[in-house]
Amino acid sequence: MRKRSVFLLFWAFILLSLTACHSPKHDARVMQRTLSSQMLKAESQSDSLLSLLQAGTTLDQVRELNDQAPEILFYVYEQNQLIYWSSNWLAADDIHTSDSLYGWWYRLCNNAHVVARWTHAGDFDLLTVIPIKYQYPFENRQLHNTFIPPFEGDEGYQLTELDISGFYPIYGPDSLYLFSLVGNQPSEQPEQLRVPLADSFSYRQLVDPNAERPAWYKRPRILVRFYWGFLMSLFILLILLGIGGVIRHRGFRNMKLRTRIVYVVIAMLMAAFVYVFSTSTRYVRAHYQQRQQNELRQKTLLIQSHLHDLYFATNPPRTVDGSALSGDLLKLSYIYESDIHLYDSRGHLLATSAPELFQKGLVSTLMSPEPYFSSDSLGLYYEHIGEMRYLAGYIPFQGNEAQPVGYISVPLFISEIEMHREINAFLSRLLPLCILLLLLTVAVSFFLARGLTRPLSQLSAKMSHFRLGNQENHIDYPYQDELGDLVRHYNDMVDQVERASSQLAKSEREGAWRTMARQIAHEINNLLTPIKLNIQQLQRMRGTERFDAYFDRTATSLVTAIDNLSHMASSFSTFAKMPEVVVAPTDIAQRLSAVITLLRSNSEQVPIRYVGADAGVMALADPEQIAQVFTNILRNAIQANASDIIVILNQNYSDTQVEISISDNGAGIAPEDQAKIFAPNFTTKSTGTGLGLAISKNIVEASDGAIRFESSPKGTTFYIYLNKYQN
Repeated sequence: MRKRSVFLLFWAFILLSLTACHSPKHDARVMQRTLSSQMLKAESQSDSLLSLLQAGTTLDQVRELNDQAPEILFYVYEQNQLIYWSSNWLAADDIHTSDSLYGWWYRLCNNAHVVARWTHAGDFDLLTVIPIKYQYPFENRQLHNTFIPPFEGDEGYQLTELDISGFYPIYGPDSLYLFSLVGNQPSEQPEQLRVPLADSFSYRQLVDPNAERPAWYKRPRILVRFYWGFLMSLFILLILLGIGGVIRHRGFRNMKLRTRIVYVVIAMLMAAFVYVFSTSTRYVRAHYQQRQQNELRQKTLLIQSHLHDLYFATNPPRTVDGSALSGDLLKLSYIYESDIHLYDSRGHLLATSAPELFQKGLVSTLMSPEPYFSSDSLGLYYEHIGEMRYLAGYIPFQGNEAQPVGYISVPLFISEIEMHREINAFLSRLLPLCILLLLLTVAVSFFLARGLTRPLSQLSAKMSHFRLGNQENHIDYPYQDELGDLVRHYNDMVDQVERASSQLAKSEREGAWRTMARQIAHEINNLLTPIKLNIQQLQRMRGTERFDAYFDRTATSLVTAIDNLSHMASSFSTFAKMPEVVVAPTDIAQRLSAVITLLRSNSEQVPIRYVGADAGVMALADPEQIAQVFTNILRNAIQANASDIIVILNQNYSDTQVEISISDNGAGIAPEDQAKIFAPNFTTKSTGTGLGLAISKNIVEASDGAIRFESSPKGTTFYIYLNKYQN
């Protein structure tokens, strides 16, 4: 219960923290810090700008300084005449020097909330403006009353110059009140911008935001969505399969080579698709924009020529009058299907074909400062309304004597609908080909990888089942490629291994038999020599009185020697035959107890103690030959001058094996002899062939068991391990 309470308190704290982080009070503190930083930066920029102006610098240098802080707007007045402005997007035509001459103050312009500050130096007045939030008097799908970077906040927040309870006040660096932040408020439906489509061409998507998409736009878009969704589904499926394969095999390198080839090919194809899609989309977009820019450039030149002919090709030339000019621009806008603005020589709006846009405060009455302060006669410049960028072509409007009358501006919103239509039309032809190519690549890569790795799989299978003398060790691969070389080298290696193993086996057999023959010859010679001497002695004593007594004594020795020779021949024959071990379920306790009972009546009278079950312990071994193992080891223990032998059957040694230990308290095995104890011709006794332990080791290991020993001067223990029989 206590843990549950702590858990609930923890999550309650997290939720409260998140709520606090997004509360109006928190956002007001963030806005206060951001605004203070911007004001300090703007004041520094203002002082530098006024210093340049008083030093008689050019406006180009002023613009370079202004580029260091593009989010701060500057308006320079000389003797109450506007001579420089850093941007034209802010509709701030009604701000005058009489508003305030001291410190920062808040102002709601036609299209934005701002704080401003006047600075005076000599003949110059500098208006510094920090825009905070867009404020348009209408709703639009593409225009929003969002905060202007670096400010952040919810779009529903309102700014007001009222300082009342419930609002969050914002102060300047001088601690003077500027405005208040109001939390999210349910706003009434604002007034819509209603401009007839025939009256506005460039801004059509703004003044008619809810226009129905044309049929020619919908069809490619639906096809692209279907193809794109299908392609993304394939990509996601392949990615999930790849991740599952990596997890299943615990790493990419542990996966089968065939699978890795398929994944690598598909991954490379996917990367190529991403590159082709992104490059193609950028190319279509750039191509469309370039085409629109060329058309706008041509249209601007035609409008300039048309206006020049209309006003200066007549005799006498017509007077450029604002009211009459607006009517002419409206007519030209229908001819060229574009809005037209005409600015005077000071950069102020003189006439326009779409006056409602300026009356609503959507666009400033100042022309863009870039073409105005530029020496280029014709240029295309990007401007923005809120967060929307559009292209505008500027060209001088000159009289007959090349006297500048003003500037012609032709705006153009590059149609997102048209551009997306071209992109969708292109993708609707490209995506089916990509899907088909992807499916074909998956299939081809699978079969190709299968064909490439098949010889390797065959090679692995052949190597795992390799047996000397097997005629199926070779691999058949008829092709002459790199895998063919590998298979050919493998087949050559198999032939060489078989030849070498045959020669090695022959050499080992010959060496073993030679060694065995020397050992047997030595043992036989050791026995034949006393036999020969005894017989010769009998020959010399024949006919004497001691012959009968010596004969009786010698006959017994000769019989014993002949028995040793017989036992030696039998052991040698057994080792030479090496009968195959037939593993079967065997009552190992019964076999062991029977051998112990038989050997307890030994001539040396060495006691044998047994610890374990007399029957019922089943293990996997050859029933006949395992008894020979016990007999050989027990005989060695009896002959080791031991006074006590202990045999222990541990049927609970492990879940899969039983353990038989045979211990004696003899002199043990010398350290230098322990490495040779299982050699087929090694013995430490004066009699014997040294084959007993070698035969025992072969029988145990052929039963998939193990045998080992531990020896010290206090005795020797042999351990035999056999697998349990699992019912």
